[in-house]
Order: sequence, then C-alpha cells, then structure tokens
Amino acid sequence: MDIKDFENFKQEVSWFIVKNDNVEIEHINNKNFSLKFIETFPTVYRLLLQSTSILGVTITSSKNKNSNYCLYTWDDKNGLKCGWLCKSEQIQTEIKVLPEHQLLLDEMGGIKETYHRFSTETEILTDNQNFIFIKSLLTKGLGDWIDYYDQICTDEHIKQVDTKDIVCFAGEANGNETFYDPNTKQVLLFAPDHSFENVEVLKDQSEYTFYTINNVTTFVDYVETLAQQWLENIKTEVNK
Repeated sequence: MDIKDFENFKQEVSWFIVKNDNVEIEHINNKNFSLKFIETFPTVYRLLLQSTSILGVTITSSKNKNSNYCLYTWDDKNGLKCGWLCKSEQIQTEIKVLPEHQLLLDEMGGIKETYHRFSTETEILTDNQNFIFIKSLLTKGLGDWIDYYDQICTDEHIKQVDTKDIVCFAGEANGNETFYDPNTKQVLLFAPDHSFENVEVLKDQSEYTFYTINNVTTFVDYVETLAQQWLENIKTEVNK
C-alpha cells in the first residue's frame, strides 16, 4: 500500500486531519469508470488514469461521523507529488443537480482538497477553493450576496440576472462562488473579490458581480477545463 501518498497529503494539507480523528486507508487497485463517464468527461478520465495511486480514505471524527474519500495522487513534471481528495456521498438534496454533475459525483466524487507545487502562468480552477462539486455543500441562489447584488443593480440601473435557481458548485476561500443554471447548464462566476485574468464581465452586468470564464460555457466545459489544467502539469504515460 502506498501509504506515503497519504502521509504526503497530510503534510501538504496539514489542517484537514484533526486530533482524535480515526483514519482508515485502503489501496484501490482498479477503479472502473462507466462508458457514459468516459464519453462525458474524457479529459477527466485521462487525468484519473494517470494517477500513481488511488487510496480510499475513511475518516471517523470524535463525534463518530464517518466521511469517505478517494485520494488521487500524481507526479508533476518536476517529480513532486500533487493530488485531489474527493468526497464520496450517498445523499439526497432538494437542489436540482445536473445529470452530468451527478454522474461526476457518482464516479469520481466532489473535490474537497487539492495540493500541488507546480507553477502556472495563470490561475487554475482549483486554486483557493474550499470545495468543488460536493453535493452536501451545494447551495441555491446568491445567498448572502443577494443584498450586495441588489444594491449594485439598483445603483447602476442594471437588469438583474435571474438567480433563484442557480446552483453554487464551487466556493472560494475569499467568498467568490461559481454557479450553474440547471435549466441552461451555463456556468457563471460571481466574484466581488478577484484579480482573475481568465474571466470576462457578463454582458450587461457590473464589474465585481457576474463573469463568464474563458473557454467555459457549460458545466461539462468547466470540469474538462479543470482537468486539462492539471493534465498539462503532471507526468503522463502513453500506455495508460
């Protein structure tokens, strides 16, 4: 069992495991993905195939709450370890989840933590995120940002985006949130605090509200772009 990959994760993400947590590790020799997953997310599939190890991680807290994860680990092009800790859940929600999103959750899980030491010229979609895709952390609508958005639209005489159905599937540490519209599958970034270079202000909206992400229109685009950003920075084997 390549327990060193988990020990490395603990060093890189030192805040995640807390005192009195009980941790069980299982090596996963073969993780199978459905044809539907492979056809929907071919770049994600290629990335996951390149992982040097996959570990099943079960964490039981001091309150006897179990959380299940998969730790995917890669070698970057400098030979350093990098990885994703993906949460597996079997839960129901009243939020309308896209079928493609549910497919991703069923077969890969949602991303709780990432770590890497490779340098990139521009930001990547996993940077500074508290979570990405995790079903139990999804929220509907603008939440705490609604008053801020209302005020800007009123002050600048801007027609508001209909936010009642949008689903936040990624939340940054600084409060920025990424949404999709479950009816159109369009992805939008709401960013009151940002210095991104890969975004454009949404047409007819104000700066520091809604943005589109370059080369990302739909949820599948977002997932595949995220995977491609990592694929470009890891060691790959042709025969995998």
